[in-house]
Amino acid sequence: MTKNEKQITIYGTASFSFLNERDTAFGEPGEYKVTLIVPRAKSGELIRDINEVICGELKQQGHDIDASADRKKFYLDKAKKPYKVVGDEVHFKAHSQYKPVLWNKDQNKLDEKINVWKGSSMWASCKASGYTKSIGTGATLLLGSIQIDKLVEGQSLDNCPFPKREGSALPKPELKAVY
Repeated sequence: MTKNEKQITIYGTASFSFLNERDTAFGEPGEYKVTLIVPRAKSGELIRDINEVICGELKQQGHDIDASADRKKFYLDKAKKPYKVVGDEVHFKAHSQYKPVLWNKDQNKLDEKINVWKGSSMWASCKASGYTKSIGTGATLLLGSIQIDKLVEGQSLDNCPFPKREGSALPKPELKAVY
């Protein structure tokens, strides 16, 4: 069987970004991930490409989705998708178990210490990959590398974000003997 995959590039604004460290909220070892927000008017080709991957997976499972447009819509509506339409936006979720290479718009690698935060705009190289599992048929976006267009940088968790202060503004606690 051939793998249903397609290479795509998504340009959007990060609303959820774990590009510098793994998201371990759902267990170890965690994964690198980003949710990119794309205007709905500019996401048609991306959605079409992802849906083509899903259709290829459905055909491999023996579904005759070419019989009618209603049949194709029925199966695509049930499929698991790596995107969600929210009003005038489409939220694309990409992930990887490997740390993505981060580039700036001048094609230079970003320093490892730079933290990419929510609000950064970027191009994400992804592979739309189809799957069939016990949870159903669908597609996932496997994250490759990232090129940052506009960086919103956060502070490193390794350094204290506060200035060094002299003395203490808090009163010293009184020590009382307890008998």
